[in-house]
Amino acid sequence: MSIINRSKSYLQVIAILLVLVTVTALAVVYSSFNTRQLFIQLQALQAKAAAQQVTQGRLLLESSAWSSLSSIENTARNQLSMREPSAQQLVVATIDARTAH
Repeated sequence: MSIINRSKSYLQVIAILLVLVTVTALAVVYSSFNTRQLFIQLQALQAKAAAQQVTQGRLLLESSAWSSLSSIENTARNQLSMREPSAQQLVVATIDARTAH
């Protein structure tokens, strides 16, 4: 092989390696960009999940407060104008266990 042929083959190898290095560098840049975008999205979703947990805790507290007997009784008295029935208005129903079958 002559020196010119060797030089051409070396140049071809160097050109191929240069193209491969460039493609690899672009792939690294693209991968880094996507990783950053996904990390930003992950942080946003984690913040949203934390906010939803806070909201859920607040709603559970509110639900337990509304379901307490005194709260229900106060709402019935004040907003619905309900009152306890008098003794004459009470009706007691009993079931005879022998005739219930």
